[in-house]
Amino acid sequence: MPAQQQTIAVLGAPGTGAAELAEAINCCLTDSSMTAQAIAVADDAQLPAPIRHTLHSAAITLLMGLDTPCPAPEQARREAFDAQLRTMLANASVRYLVVYGQGPRRTENALKAIISIAPSAIAESAPDLLDQKPMRLRAWDCEKCSDPECEHRLFSALTGRGAESGAGRLTG
Repeated sequence: MPAQQQTIAVLGAPGTGAAELAEAINCCLTDSSMTAQAIAVADDAQLPAPIRHTLHSAAITLLMGLDTPCPAPEQARREAFDAQLRTMLANASVRYLVVYGQGPRRTENALKAIISIAPSAIAESAPDLLDQKPMRLRAWDCEKCSDPECEHRLFSALTGRGAESGAGRLTG
């Protein structure tokens, strides 16, 4: 009996590159029972039943971070869509991991997440990601947290937005 196809669900706000990441992941997969699929979600109040079913049955769900370049007027729309998407995922009880990075770095981060659930799914010709030490600001376990407010604080600190408001300054 052939193994059932497992989906790696990839979704995000418009312009965050979900389809491109799904394609890059598929190029690195060696396990023919797994496939990455970009999930298009409309600007609705809740996830449609077929999408909810796909996400619940997925081996892993990856949500695109908002760290890719974007024109300023579009950024507010992306942030609103991302917030709505996270709310829909939470309301549907879908667990997800947020993937950050640009270009190959984002693909590497996604592959690390996939390796955590299916070590044999990634081709050996892909970069040896397990030996790379991730850069960390603090000893928190953010990879498993997915708290949107925590992510926002961390992302703001990384991009320097926190410095403008005086957040995170050390006083002696």
